[in-house]
Amino acid sequence: MIARIFGYFEEGVLNLLITLMTLLVFTEVVARFFFDTGFLWIQELTLTLCGWFVLFGMSYGVKVGAHIGVDALVKKLPPNAKKITSLITTLICLTYCILFLKGSWSYLSQMYQIGVPMEDIHFPAWLLARLDPDWAWNVLKIDIEDGAVPIWISQSILLIGFSMLTWRFIELFVAILRNQVTGLSFADEAKESMHLIDDTAIQSQGPQHTTGAAHKELP
Repeated sequence: MIARIFGYFEEGVLNLLITLMTLLVFTEVVARFFFDTGFLWIQELTLTLCGWFVLFGMSYGVKVGAHIGVDALVKKLPPNAKKITSLITTLICLTYCILFLKGSWSYLSQMYQIGVPMEDIHFPAWLLARLDPDWAWNVLKIDIEDGAVPIWISQSILLIGFSMLTWRFIELFVAILRNQVTGLSFADEAKESMHLIDDTAIQSQGPQHTTGAAHKELP
């Protein structure tokens, strides 16, 4: 139940991020080409959302097997050797995640202590008016007079994303130990390309060919 809710949460956040990025880019294009103006904050916000989308989507990619990998050799191994290889691979991935978690924590801690703000993204005035200046700076590192969003908030996805990715690899490691899965699953680009070719061929033949083929299959 918890895993299902977590999966829905991931999908919802990813859909929200891609929708916001699309709307922001569309707004910027319309403003530039039709009104000869632009918004400085849109570019920075779009780049930030793109980073959130990529880092947030890493764990979801492990879940659905969307990452690209080379497993031609592993597929030919016997079951026991394949299991050991998959466990070692997952441990390497976990080590990679832990290193990034450590680096992300150090980086965000420094950004938090210094209080570095973003360049063009600011909090709305109505929100700043409701914040106590001392509390906002001591706790959130928000300068009420400037109102800029602190970098540690916008880049906290580094810690969030790699924490989620670590959790996914732990789940995968346990599943391999229990023989629930054989190892990492990857996107099969060749199979997907063949499906696209088949679909294109069927569409190019037209409804008459499709109907005729269906009649031939009938007894």
